Amino acid sequence: MDFQVQGSVLVDGEWVSRSADVYRIMSQTQQQEDVEMGDVENVPHMPPEIGILTKTVVGSPLHSSIIPANIRHKDLDDVVFIGEDFVQLKEICDYGHLRHIATKSDFKGKILAAKAFGDPRKVQINTSERSPLLKRESLHRGRRSTTGEESNALPLEVIVLTLSTRTLMFLWAKANHISSTTFAQTTIQLPTAASRFNRPGQFLAIDPRCRAIAVAAYEGCFMLYKTKTMDSWRRDMRAGRQEAPIIEEAQYAIDGRIMHMEFLSAGDDAHVVLLFILVHGGKTKVASYDWDFRNSLDTMPRINRSVFFFDNGNPSLLIPVSRSTDFLLVQNKYISVCKGVLAGPPDITQHQIPSRFLAPLQPSSNKGHPLWVQWDRAPRNPDFAKDAFYLAREDGVVLYVELGDIAGSLDISDAGSWPYSIDTAFACLKADSSEFAQSYPDVLVAGGHGSDGHICKVGAWPKEYADQVPYSQAYAFGLVESLPNWAPLTDFAVTRLSNLPLPYDRKRASIFVSSGKAPHGEVSQLRRGLRALVGDTFEGLKGSTGLWIIDYGSTIFEEDGHVKRQDYATFVVNAPPETLVLRASRTQEEGSYSQGSSGSAWDGAVWETDQPTQYDLLRNAETISACSITDSLAVQVTYHEARLVQRPQLSRVGSILFSNALLRASSESGVPFIVVAFHDGSKSILQVIPALEGKAFEIPDDERSRWTLPDDPTCIDILVSDNGPLIFVGIREVGFSLFAVSEGVSLTQVYHTDIPSAGPLGLQQVYESAVLLTTRGHETLVCGTRTGLLICIDLAGIIPYASASESPIPSIIKMGDTAVYVTPNKLDSSTAFVACGADFCQIHLTINRDSGACIDSIWLDDPENPAYLQGALSAMDQVPLTAASGKELGGFIFAVFGDRMVYARLDYDIKWSGQTASPLSPEDGKVIPRKLPTTQTPVKLMVPHDLPHHMIVVTNEFEEGLESSQEHQFRIMISSIKVIDLFGDKTNPEIDIKGEIVPGTLKSKIARSEIPLKHYERVHSMVRWVFSGDEDRQHALLLVGTELTPPEGESRGRRLVLNITKSGLKLQDKKRFEEAVRCIAGYDNQHIISIIGSTLQIEQIERTEAARWKRRAHVTLPSPGVHMTVCKNLVYVSTSHDSHLCFEVKKVYPPQGETFEITQIFSDSRQRTSLRHLVYKVADTSNATRSGMQKEATIALVTDKSASVSGLLQPLHASKKSATTTLFEACLPRSVIRIQRGDIRPPWRRLYNPNALDAVPSGVLNDDIIGACTDGTILSFTTLNSPALHLLRLMQNLIEAKQLKDPALQFSTVKQTSGHVYNLLQSGAEDAQEVSITAREVDPEVQCRGRGAPRFRHVDGDLLARFFEQGGSLRDLVESGCDADVWKLFLEKDRAMFSEQRGERGTQEAVQEVEAWVKEIIMPLL
Repeated sequence: MDFQVQGSVLVDGEWVSRSADVYRIMSQTQQQEDVEMGDVENVPHMPPEIGILTKTVVGSPLHSSIIPANIRHKDLDDVVFIGEDFVQLKEICDYGHLRHIATKSDFKGKILAAKAFGDPRKVQINTSERSPLLKRESLHRGRRSTTGEESNALPLEVIVLTLSTRTLMFLWAKANHISSTTFAQTTIQLPTAASRFNRPGQFLAIDPRCRAIAVAAYEGCFMLYKTKTMDSWRRDMRAGRQEAPIIEEAQYAIDGRIMHMEFLSAGDDAHVVLLFILVHGGKTKVASYDWDFRNSLDTMPRINRSVFFFDNGNPSLLIPVSRSTDFLLVQNKYISVCKGVLAGPPDITQHQIPSRFLAPLQPSSNKGHPLWVQWDRAPRNPDFAKDAFYLAREDGVVLYVELGDIAGSLDISDAGSWPYSIDTAFACLKADSSEFAQSYPDVLVAGGHGSDGHICKVGAWPKEYADQVPYSQAYAFGLVESLPNWAPLTDFAVTRLSNLPLPYDRKRASIFVSSGKAPHGEVSQLRRGLRALVGDTFEGLKGSTGLWIIDYGSTIFEEDGHVKRQDYATFVVNAPPETLVLRASRTQEEGSYSQGSSGSAWDGAVWETDQPTQYDLLRNAETISACSITDSLAVQVTYHEARLVQRPQLSRVGSILFSNALLRASSESGVPFIVVAFHDGSKSILQVIPALEGKAFEIPDDERSRWTLPDDPTCIDILVSDNGPLIFVGIREVGFSLFAVSEGVSLTQVYHTDIPSAGPLGLQQVYESAVLLTTRGHETLVCGTRTGLLICIDLAGIIPYASASESPIPSIIKMGDTAVYVTPNKLDSSTAFVACGADFCQIHLTINRDSGACIDSIWLDDPENPAYLQGALSAMDQVPLTAASGKELGGFIFAVFGDRMVYARLDYDIKWSGQTASPLSPEDGKVIPRKLPTTQTPVKLMVPHDLPHHMIVVTNEFEEGLESSQEHQFRIMISSIKVIDLFGDKTNPEIDIKGEIVPGTLKSKIARSEIPLKHYERVHSMVRWVFSGDEDRQHALLLVGTELTPPEGESRGRRLVLNITKSGLKLQDKKRFEEAVRCIAGYDNQHIISIIGSTLQIEQIERTEAARWKRRAHVTLPSPGVHMTVCKNLVYVSTSHDSHLCFEVKKVYPPQGETFEITQIFSDSRQRTSLRHLVYKVADTSNATRSGMQKEATIALVTDKSASVSGLLQPLHASKKSATTTLFEACLPRSVIRIQRGDIRPPWRRLYNPNALDAVPSGVLNDDIIGACTDGTILSFTTLNSPALHLLRLMQNLIEAKQLKDPALQFSTVKQTSGHVYNLLQSGAEDAQEVSITAREVDPEVQCRGRGAPRFRHVDGDLLARFFEQGGSLRDLVESGCDADVWKLFLEKDRAMFSEQRGERGTQEAVQEVEAWVKEIIMPLL
């Protein structure tokens, strides 16, 4: 045994240990023939040091649970959405709508369970004689600001979480009236275990009186924690003791596998009862533990175990009764009421669920009967004698159940049917707890499970009360709001759609994902921004150039004995060579009840648009400006006349004719004058014309009302400033001038741009529009230019200066390549609307001016048409809010997109009914999918260039079938390949404003086609291949590789060849194989490469009458291939068990003729269960040759099932070593199943650099790689060079090191424990000394040594983004709590990164530039 060596051998795809004898190895070596070794190549190239930065583009929409809890403030109604590794806090707003508040996603592990802990706000009993219909304020409470003391105090409730990192966390939020909401936490560590089955954390229960918390494992043991009361914990927090509310803990053993665990409601304050439903020895058992909390946990509880016998399977849900120790067990067909569990075996009374509720809504979606997945208690008055709760089944059935207080009677009724499937994320929201709360309907929310989530109401809001409405209609489900969900994600594509019409082309790639289950399958285009809900839309306004609202209001009238309310707005649309006068109205019967699609008090309202003829407005001329200047007057200005009309009759009051045609004009609400520009001879004149109240216009004789401009104006805008009105005038080839108006008509130029422009970012532009934004008294001038720039200028910084040569440098944002038009938001002076080409956005000034302006896209969402395609904005205006609040049109946007008129309103403009002040900050952008229904479940996507704006989708669907005997029912999987139109909403003929069909406007589109596949056939691969036929004619073909997996028999494969034509797809050829066709790729226009099972082969199509394929070469892979790409003569293969392989294909010419040879070039250095790969090239700046030539490095980015993304370097030269170098490895929370390249970044998500358009930040080699995960998460990958990697990694190391030393993030110690071992381990731990961070601890170069170096070449972009979002300072990060060597190390990395570009700089300047550089790299992509 002394001469034995241990080695590893690859056997059946696995490395196993084998012993070998030293002498036998030496003997075999001597018997081998000598190998003539070639000269060692002198390869000067060394592997480059390259890193990768990952950040989240779109978070996962999947939620495991939904918990209504007041975790911010007692007066704020919150609901918490729990995901796999994140928590989202949302506020319940008017009519049940949700507003996103904050997200916490920095958990170190997975969230296993979550519950609410605390004293929830009780529902108040209505003792008032007032009706909620009398005053609008009674609908909801108004929002109030929180003081600093209140924001630091504990809220009414906290969220208790168990994490996979053996952590029990108490989490709450701190509401701040100055900055954004932040999260606070305290944690304790759970005990360790030998396996994941007996590791506590999978089950969590909270005592109803918050005296105890139970944490259990799958089997074997559970932990019990005695807790403080919320008042006691709150006093400790105010005293500075930041610790968890745990008094005592104890661990108990339990026999059996746990199914359910809940606390029961004991009759007194001394006893705590914990109930388990177990499976032990093949039997279902119930176990109850009864503690007397007057004693220590060292006292053993009273335990009672008994056996259950069920005829209908094990219980799906355990529901404790609120006033006793009774509980309910929910099975498929029964609800059992169990009593007396503490006295022995419980008395069980079974109540059968009515048979009309048992039939599955979607029989083919599940092999068995659908299960009950979640329940929640309905909020009721404290003196309500019954327990009321809702039950949710996975197919969408929701029942309302009431349990009697004495007799145990159970009333079961149908609450409604959810439109989609339901998972465990289901809750009944506490929309309000005021005295009028019981006047509101129950609001139910469910997260999506393969389809969208929904918020529905059961009943009506007070404004919707109606008489003589049947009970079934009054308490039917009403949709409030949809919660978009695109998970589980089956496939995705990053592509820029080709041949799009100009109004729709955004000149960047889009993200398409396939998701949803039949019959709700869909392909979604993921877009991020603000949601504008479309109320009504119609076509026929092509060529519109302007829109102005001149009158708006509300009227009450009676029709057919019913009182109705009509909200209206009258507006003019400039449609050269005329003006259209339109009146839009929305009518609703007062007190009516109707289940609509918006779920608010707008339900049942009807939009109407007509062309009134009785108004004295100009129609035969083009309008260049109009508005309602006062509450009683409106003005309309054309090129030759300005007319003043009386509101609301819009009758003519006066007018003025212009001798010279106007060049430009402007008017503004609340400003008693108009501004015009015209030619007076060769001069361009700017003039102010006042409009007197109740009289006509009057041209002043004062020369000070006129100003001679240096050139023709490009735009005129009146800006309302705190110091009086200002006039912005854009001047051709000059820039702009700013005028102040004094004494009603006197013009004074307060600022102008110079010729030539001053500064590195000069202001000599062609301006198209301007607005004035105000944030806390600070005013900023925002201008749009003709070249696609958005210029933000500090008004206080330029007014003291006469010209631009001395004023501060403005902030410039690139919006696109076409003209930028800015429109003020009439509801919020700190925001404005921006239009540039096909992009429609909102700009918002943050409270912190150093953060600059925030720009979010605005996407129109039409509930009646989910495939609505948004065009370019050509004209818009917004209806202001009136003094009377209510169901008015205030906030609605009237706009023309493309040729379509749209009435829409932003989500966050749907305000609280009683809210007197607007929110402190607008709602953050969210994902707004554009949905293309496919009906069946989509599994594969492809966007071919041969079918413009079309997509090829592979779908599956299960249907019920019968065997030949007609006795046994089974499911059949039906598959097909479809072509869907990405212009799904362009299906109707165009209709003009008169309601007539315009001749010749039928939308010509490619007809949809469908290729049916065989039953149980799955598509593994699709690829477009151009085949060169006779006479070198090019044929666009689609190659499809499939696998047939029937329920009985072995799997087979097929290869289909489809012809791509203008009419869709046609089947040209098919071939069967004994194994699955997993991958296909085109090699050239005559050969294809396929992976059949584990065989990689090259085939050639022969030019005969019938297509014949000839195999030219093949090689056997160590395991089946899952993904393959071809680049020139190199074939890259990802295998299921043996990671990544690369082969070279060569043509050889033996005597028998031309053939191919396949040679392996390199492989991975370790085994991985690969999923996908992406091959790309980056500049290798770290290894330049002596001549200064910069080489390229080829990287294979490989993803695997172990949730890692690795970068493999393709060798430049062949060598004896097969395994290549691993450059970097990113360990992520979830696996990346798809990865592609595509530039999805809009122009404003990149800092503007006039000298290098579309240039990536310094140190970035590549930043257009996008990956997708099954849970719907979209990630971006940025490749970094060595200096950028070291600098960013240094910052990440510092953040992580400080988090480890942060007292607020440390585990709290439980001083009184039941085990004395804990006391010994914790002895002296509270006296640990704080030690400064040394440079060696955080030096990236030290970490990048050894075998684990690739993992330290990964930068977590989300960690850096959270640091700066929470107000982190780079200088404090480097200096506070660190040795002086850390600061020197930072300066060293800074010089390595920027010294060649910017020369020597001061330390403060270096910190500022590095911080700006980091923020540019981690800037959001969408």
